[in-house]
Order: sequence, then C-alpha cells, then structure tokens
Amino acid sequence: MSRPLLVLYGSQTGTAQEVAERIGREGARLHFNTRVTSMDSFPLTELPASTLTVYVASTTGQGEEPDNMKKTWKFLLRKNLPTDSLLTQRFGVLGLGDSSYPKFNHVAKKLSRRLLQLGGVQLLQPGLGDDQHDLGPDFVIDSWLEQFWGL
Repeated sequence: MSRPLLVLYGSQTGTAQEVAERIGREGARLHFNTRVTSMDSFPLTELPASTLTVYVASTTGQGEEPDNMKKTWKFLLRKNLPTDSLLTQRFGVLGLGDSSYPKFNHVAKKLSRRLLQLGGVQLLQPGLGDDQHDLGPDFVIDSWLEQFWGL
C-alpha cells in the first residue's frame, strides 16, 4: 500500500528547506513515499490530488512570503478558486519566524487559514517555530512532528 506524503516548503535562507528535508527523511523511515520540494517547483495542478501534505513556511522581513513560494502564494490567494479545491487534502502547516517581529509567522497563519477555506482538512494546529525561544524553533517543530507522526 502506497502512503504518499508531500512536503512543500517556502524558504528564504534555507531553514524551512532543512526542516522540510528532515520531515521527508523521517517520513521515509516511517514507510511514507515522500516528495520534498519548494512550493514554486511543485506543479500546482497536482496540489488537489495530494492527499497528505505538510507545508513548511518561513516569514521574511515584515510578514512577507519567501521568494520560492511567491508564485504559489499568489495562486492560492486568488479569490476565484473553488472552496472545494482541496477537499481530499489532509494537511499540516509548520511556520518558522521570529517573535520579535510584529507579524510573527504571518505566512504560516495565513496559509493555514487559506487551505481551510479551500476545503483542506487540517490535521493539527499550525506549529509556529520561534527563533527567539530559548531552545529555538526546534522546541515547537519537535513536538509538532511527534504529534503529526502519531496521527
């Protein structure tokens, strides 16, 4: 039985990509058929067919999306997308940000809301990693992944 897992990331400095690749490795160890790629490298026409997807997104500057997810971001925010576009998709969102900025993890929060509006089924509340935490973003990432793999 095939257990596909798509891991899409939006990363400006490489941190979200590293987290996405870690999820891909852990998924492969758990016998998932994993695919890890940047959001803008993934064909958007295939997104509705992805039944299990983890989105890893960093927030840059003053609440902006990373360069390698700008095309996907613009597409997902289109107002004319049907609200049942992602009915078959179960998803989770991991955000990477810095709580010293006013728009802490803005991209991950907005992405999660939009995926729900498009009919996706959210498996967990978004994990919001914080560079300012004493243990870094891994404090949130580790516990979020533990819950995700336990589903």
